[in-house]
Amino acid sequence: MSEARDRHSHEPDDARDSPAVARQRCLDFATMHSEVPVYARIVAGMADDDDAIALLCSAAPGQARPVLLLAALHELTMLQPDTAAAQWFSPDATLDRGDPWPDVRRTIDAHRDELRTVVAGRSTQTNEVNRATYVRAMVSRAAADLPDTPVTIVELGASAGFLLGFDDYRVTVGEVTVGPEGTGVRCRAENRGAPVALDLPPICARVGVDAHPIGPDDTDDLRWLRACIWPEMPGRIERFDAAVEHLRSDPPELVRADMVDGLAQVITTHRTPGSHLAVFSSWALTYVARERRTGIADVLADAAADGPVSWVTAEPPGCVPGLPEQGPTDDAADRLTGTVVGARRWRDGEELPAQVWGSVHPHGNWINLH
Repeated sequence: MSEARDRHSHEPDDARDSPAVARQRCLDFATMHSEVPVYARIVAGMADDDDAIALLCSAAPGQARPVLLLAALHELTMLQPDTAAAQWFSPDATLDRGDPWPDVRRTIDAHRDELRTVVAGRSTQTNEVNRATYVRAMVSRAAADLPDTPVTIVELGASAGFLLGFDDYRVTVGEVTVGPEGTGVRCRAENRGAPVALDLPPICARVGVDAHPIGPDDTDDLRWLRACIWPEMPGRIERFDAAVEHLRSDPPELVRADMVDGLAQVITTHRTPGSHLAVFSSWALTYVARERRTGIADVLADAAADGPVSWVTAEPPGCVPGLPEQGPTDDAADRLTGTVVGARRWRDGEELPAQVWGSVHPHGNWINLH
């Protein structure tokens, strides 16, 4: 069963995202992502095309997002490089060649059934290794009041577990660089805000939770993760390939479980006694039905009876329950208009005031913390 179906298997088909929601997400993407002009133009074409929106709406609830159809098309062109759209999914594609949408539309028409199968059965999965820049910054800030307490790391929606190894990567934020010099995985972010600390207490345990975890030898699933990468952004593919090699040399602990329903058991099994439990998510909670998200906070509040707990998130505005409001949001679906960094923390069994710490680029290209 796919991650999308497994994660949402309890939801009826009529809970799928509406065409209006899918179209608005396409418009948001086309407006937000000028750094990938070819992808932005393709998505603008999707927004204006009823057939493309209908194809996108065959996705599982919460998954009708333009990046899913982009990934399905990217994978198709990887497998069938003679398709009309293939030239637009190469790293050297530019709008100087013309408008990509007619070629993409022809490819959709020619491969509609194949694409619908992928859209209905797959989900976009966290796979951008450069997010290690802000993950490290979030965990460092969360642990600042407990600098000598070992940390148990839990990632929600871990996919292949790339981000679980964030402390094994060479990470640069602004003028600060940490991590082993010899690693092949190098991540970099511009610092647009306050100075960012990247130091960490000892990490005593780490585990990822995902409904469909991907192992280092799962060739088809790793190809899908590669297809989820935006080819217009230099360095992403190379960093991904280096992270795959790292996974193969030191595979992370991954648990196949729903990130809400399975979290309590994961904590019970993997938390080191006396440690600071630091749970993080990065563009993962947004794929969980809104009414279920509070279940994570409930589990973590219970876990706080056994020691300090921090829940740090990088998610769309209004996505994380309990954080201060970040402006108007659509109650039915997250608007993909940014990435907000927030924290909910429990100390001595009591929850501290929730905080929004700032914002980041969704792929970790820049960090702007208060």
